[in-house]
Amino acid sequence: MPAYESIIYIAREVLIYQIPPLRSAQGYRAVDWSVDKPLWRGRLRIIEFTTTTPKSADDGDHEDYSNKLHCELRLEDANTGELFATAPYLNTGKGVEPVVDSTRFFVIRVVDGQRHAYLGMGFQERSDSFDFNIALQDYKRRANPLVQQEFDTHQQAKGAQPVKDYSLKSGETIKISIGSSKNRPKTLTNDSSSTSTTAASGAFPFLPPPPTAQQVRDKLKHAHHEDDDFGEFVS
Repeated sequence: MPAYESIIYIAREVLIYQIPPLRSAQGYRAVDWSVDKPLWRGRLRIIEFTTTTPKSADDGDHEDYSNKLHCELRLEDANTGELFATAPYLNTGKGVEPVVDSTRFFVIRVVDGQRHAYLGMGFQERSDSFDFNIALQDYKRRANPLVQQEFDTHQQAKGAQPVKDYSLKSGETIKISIGSSKNRPKTLTNDSSSTSTTAASGAFPFLPPPPTAQQVRDKLKHAHHEDDDFGEFVS
């Protein structure tokens, strides 16, 4: 059964931590670790293995071979390539668990023969942890036909949704209303109330209307009468 290896992700540097036992059912928390004191630092490679096996005659397929995938994380010295630890990643997603309080830290299950241990793993950049997640998701789709089928169905449903066109059609216009009638200034009128209001506000008031002819005659008559009384007094 020939097996083929392919590298699906490389991180130039990751930090490995010795972590305390899980204390809550909610998950691991990086705040409980001594993140400033890593246990080890080095390179991370994700290796995908493709194993080709012959099919039985009952498969009813024209192809004679089928491919099976499995994956593992390898922690290696960045200079010498010496292997520090190996963490298998299952098709179900087990083997790598994100922490609940950060996007840069994970918990991995490293295996050494029949022994295993849980270690913390951290990335210095969020972009590296994002690429790490994408690589694992892509592998799960390739390794698990059901996951790939769900992904394809989601993409088809997403692509089937009509794209809304918000552009203006021929002859259409946009009506814009600025402010409201309540905020617009009222037209000034030439009555006493508006004049007093304007004067109180400090604006220039309207001039009073000119006197009528009768008012002018009465005023002149009153002034002439006062002159007559004054002349009799001085004589």
